[in-house]
Amino acid sequence: MGGKIESVLRKLGLSEGEVKVYLALVEFDSVTVGPIIRKSRVSSSKVYDILDKLIQKCLVKYSIREKTKYFQAAQPVSLRDYVESKEDELTGIKSDLNEVIDKIKGLGGGLEKEEARIYKGYKGIRTGMFEAVGSIPAGGEYYFFSTGYGGDPYLKQFFRNLAEELRKRKIKIRGLANVKEKKLFRIYYEKIGYNMKYVGFSWPSDITIAGKYLIIFVWDKKEPVIYMIQSKPLVESYSSFFKEMWNKS
Repeated sequence: MGGKIESVLRKLGLSEGEVKVYLALVEFDSVTVGPIIRKSRVSSSKVYDILDKLIQKCLVKYSIREKTKYFQAAQPVSLRDYVESKEDELTGIKSDLNEVIDKIKGLGGGLEKEEARIYKGYKGIRTGMFEAVGSIPAGGEYYFFSTGYGGDPYLKQFFRNLAEELRKRKIKIRGLANVKEKKLFRIYYEKIGYNMKYVGFSWPSDITIAGKYLIIFVWDKKEPVIYMIQSKPLVESYSSFFKEMWNKS
């Protein structure tokens, strides 16, 4: 059997033994345990347990003839049915996930942690930002100081997705940017829900205040980096500074 087939079966969640037994059965019509053991090279002590798991996954079926079990691989389309059943299972898990996350967070005690983390690359930015946004209570606010990297194609799509997530949770977006950025924000960002004001000077770096986190951005197209700082005093200080600048702008 080709490596591609084995690779896909593993990605579906089948164990090494399940892959070997399933692929051995594919080469038979209906067979007893002996030939399965020889073909798959799975020990007799494990093969029955593996066959039971494959039967539960509807990938193998069996019949009894003269008091002997004969096993057979289900039609290949059963693999698609198995994937769909896993998708249904994940959908059910996702529906309860927010409640579970809140309960797990509650196990951490009442003390507010203080820590700093670094996320690198575009995927890292997405992971860190959505974690920070998740800490904003529904109906809260998201603040940022922009230094002018919002024209990056990836960032434009990323911040559109972020705005959609914030809008779902009725979180308001407020940003301060240099007047030189006004055209970009008017054409693109304000249309997707960003409430902006403009000043005549620039900030040292892009800074975002999201929930429990102060986030400092260092933009480099090859490997952008964000520094996420979880610190209540810093978040409160920068939030107050933002509001003061907002009222003066």
